[in-house]
Amino acid sequence: MTQLLNSPLGSWLRFDVEENGDDALYSITPNDAHIGNPLIKALHGGIVSTFLELAGLHELRRSLSPDADGEAININVDYLKSVALAPLFAKARIVKTGRRLVFIDCVAWQDAAETPVAKAACSFVISR
Repeated sequence: MTQLLNSPLGSWLRFDVEENGDDALYSITPNDAHIGNPLIKALHGGIVSTFLELAGLHELRRSLSPDADGEAININVDYLKSVALAPLFAKARIVKTGRRLVFIDCVAWQDAAETPVAKAACSFVISR
């Protein structure tokens, strides 16, 4: 699982995972390179969607096996409000695991988990 944390993309996003038993809190600490709209200093939507995809993939590996190889085949992201240049947090949960497919929901927030800024439904094909 450290592959994601130590990958160039994970490092560039400053992707981090705080595990607490069966639960994990994902986060990134954005910088100016992650800004999509400089007028309001909002994060680029691609940064948010990539973060949610990485959180989903990490959750897949955390829940199934650290060696599980998953490839995203579909990601639907709902952007609920603009995302400020501040730490971004997420939780991911597996909705369903099939023989070859895993479906994961992710929710991202900044100030409070009760006020999400984006959510994603991710589908991964896995090879075991």
